[in-house]
Amino acid sequence: ALTTSFEVMVDGMEKAQFLKFRMALLPASGFQSAQYRFIEIAATNFSRLVEKNKRESLQTASIEEQFKYIYWKFGATELASGKQTLTLQQFIKKYGTAFLEFANNHVQNNFSALYHKLKGKNIDLTELEHQMRRFDALVNVNWPLVHYKSAVRYLDRKPSELAATGGTNWQMYLPPRFQKRIFYPFLYTDVQLADWGKAWVMDAMV
Repeated sequence: ALTTSFEVMVDGMEKAQFLKFRMALLPASGFQSAQYRFIEIAATNFSRLVEKNKRESLQTASIEEQFKYIYWKFGATELASGKQTLTLQQFIKKYGTAFLEFANNHVQNNFSALYHKLKGKNIDLTELEHQMRRFDALVNVNWPLVHYKSAVRYLDRKPSELAATGGTNWQMYLPPRFQKRIFYPFLYTDVQLADWGKAWVMDAMV
C-alpha cells in the first residue's frame, strides 16, 4: 500500500506542486509513525534494526542498549548541526518506553524467532520463506526506494540539495544498498546480501 500510494508523488505531480504540498508537512514527516515502528519490531530480531555500523557489535546487547542505536534515530537529524530534530525528540519521548516494552516482549516471538522455532520441526517452509523474502523486499527495498525516487525527482538540486521534511540526509539514509536493513538475512546467499538493493537504486537514478 505504501509503495503504490507513492506513485502519485513520483509520477503524478509537477515539481512546483510537490514543493507546495511538502511545505504543509513541515517540520513533521512520515518518520513519526509509531504503528510502523511496532510492525518493524514484530517483524525481526531487534538487533536487525540497529544502525548498520553498530549492528554487529551490539548483536548480543540488551534491547535498551540496542535502542540507543536504532536506525531511524540517525535519519531525522538537522543537517546543519547533526542533532536530532525536535519532532524526533518528541517522538522518542512519547513512544520510547512503549517501543522498549514491545521489543522486550517480542524477543522470542517476532517473525524471525518464530521461523527458527518452526525450522526445527518437520514442516515444509518453502512458501513461508517465499513470503518472508517478499515482505523483506517490500519493507526494506521497495518502500525506501519509491521514497528515494520521489526525493531524487523533487529534492535533488546539485550542487546543493533541499532538505527532506524530516531533516534527513536522504541521499545516504534512503538507498537500501547503503543501509542494508534486512529482516531475514538467513534466507539469502552471500551474493544476494552483498548486492542488497543495488539494482533497484541504480534503476531509480536513470
